[in-house]
Amino acid sequence: MTPKQIRSLLKVLDLGSVQAAAKVLHLAPSSVSAQLKELSSELGIQLFASAGRGLVPTAATHQLEAAFRSFILQADEIRYRAQHFINEAQGQLRVFAPSSICIYRLPALIDALQQEAPGIELLLTHEPFDYSRAFEQGELDAAILVTQSLASSHDWIQHPLHTEEVIFVCHHQRLQNTALTLAQLAEQPLITTEPGCTYRVRAEAHFRSQGLQLKPRQSFANVEVIRRCLFADMGIGLLPRCVVEADLATGQLYEQPVVDTPYAFLSSLVYPAERFRSPLLDKLIQVVESQSTF
Repeated sequence: MTPKQIRSLLKVLDLGSVQAAAKVLHLAPSSVSAQLKELSSELGIQLFASAGRGLVPTAATHQLEAAFRSFILQADEIRYRAQHFINEAQGQLRVFAPSSICIYRLPALIDALQQEAPGIELLLTHEPFDYSRAFEQGELDAAILVTQSLASSHDWIQHPLHTEEVIFVCHHQRLQNTALTLAQLAEQPLITTEPGCTYRVRAEAHFRSQGLQLKPRQSFANVEVIRRCLFADMGIGLLPRCVVEADLATGQLYEQPVVDTPYAFLSSLVYPAERFRSPLLDKLIQVVESQSTF
């Protein structure tokens, strides 16, 4: 029984087909099928039954699922602990971060990490991505999250990185010299991030507190798309200050004052408290702490 076989099984279990699992694992479907067949033969049980174009896990697979996931977590811990016997931290470090952080905060961190530990390959994932489930399945080492405050949960270790401000931004032709009320802002064409985004959720709560509803004219998952729309004077955008910092400095865009804003957030590195802290993650933590402005 090998970790590769178990990872393939869990991906098929999560996604429902060999083809989908193979795509995510960057393997040929025939390789995934072969691994499942070998594992089934070794265990002496049927793992999946055919259901149309997909696969349905058998009762035995359902009963063994927790053990399979534990197997992967233990395999990862063995690999991490083995790093202690190597003089130089090397290997792959799997990290999640929102797109705005990926573009505007991570380059400096990545550069510092490369200087500190050139043997580390950073595998970066951004949204849409279920990082909580990835942690549970042992598919992620750390995440850089943007939250409204420090986490109080005992389940997470959190290393603060930067205080982040989310502001309203516009083209100079649309700029109002006085601070807008939310009622006045609601009359403008608003451009925000997608539903469920931390920034938008905070703005929606602010609007509700005034008996109003946030109704964006446009919403995009990518902050760069919002920024380009603002250059074209398509509306007033809701963005982290770090995204438009250079544009504000050069006068290409302007911060639109709005009553009771900016919205304050905190970016930080997080990882599960019960997880073994690998030497690779230790290096990233050192870099985060050296770069922190909190």
